[in-house]
Amino acid sequence: MAQAARWIRLGLVEPLALHATYAGLAAAQTAEAAPLVLWAQAKTHLCLGQSQGRAELDSAVSVPVVRRPLGGGLVWVDEFQYVFVLIAPRRLAPGRPARWFAWALSPAVATYRHFGLPAYLNEQDIWLHGRKIGGSGAATIGECAVVASSFLLKFPAARFADNVAAPSREFRAWLREGLALAMTEWAEHGALPAERELECAFRTRLEAQLGWQFESSWPSCAEQAAIAEAAGELAEPLDSDAPRMVRGGIKLNAEARLVERREGGVVERELRVGERVRRVRHAADRG
Repeated sequence: MAQAARWIRLGLVEPLALHATYAGLAAAQTAEAAPLVLWAQAKTHLCLGQSQGRAELDSAVSVPVVRRPLGGGLVWVDEFQYVFVLIAPRRLAPGRPARWFAWALSPAVATYRHFGLPAYLNEQDIWLHGRKIGGSGAATIGECAVVASSFLLKFPAARFADNVAAPSREFRAWLREGLALAMTEWAEHGALPAERELECAFRTRLEAQLGWQFESSWPSCAEQAAIAEAAGELAEPLDSDAPRMVRGGIKLNAEARLVERREGGVVERELRVGERVRRVRHAADRG
């Protein structure tokens, strides 16, 4: 017998509203509640992982910043992504949190393949033709397992790079190069789907793989109160003392990272993408 589930279509919302909505919804569920999926778009912003702070950001960051209550690193979110968040009481999720990603993301992989894109899972992310096309974040909130990701239609790599903390001009140039090697977007590989078509295909594959039966829904009064409380918490000032997740740099995907180290008047910069490594050492005054 299919498990009853809720589908909440949020539409295009402000950055804080996106993250507060799934956090509040999760906090409001009981252990016996039906699972739900949130489908949404958000206006342009940078999203920090739950343990990250301003050290990840350029001092002149040009877009709003929200720290989400989920794990993972710094990500760009804008109108060219369809965000989905699975919120399920832990009794319905795989026992170990490490297994949540395959459980939650496999229907998204199947959706990409439905549209002719041979996506696959690589650790906690969705990849296409050797590059990352979708990241994810997860956490336990209240009684629920929560996993968030998105369908990435377009990715403005240069804008993202311009807002990441960079110890030198060369670092930022290498970051743009690294993003081109580590990331991809739907638009690079085929025609973009209409939103309703994509939403329907994803919903169908969730039902088939998880055994859920969706009904369209909307937050209850109690859930709306929990969302308002979450919004207040997420609006608090960012922690400026948290160190970078990757010391001296940034993780680009499961197999790529860029770091820059300064020691004894010498700069060493390294870009690693899979088995490809680019490294340089020079005097510090060049940066």
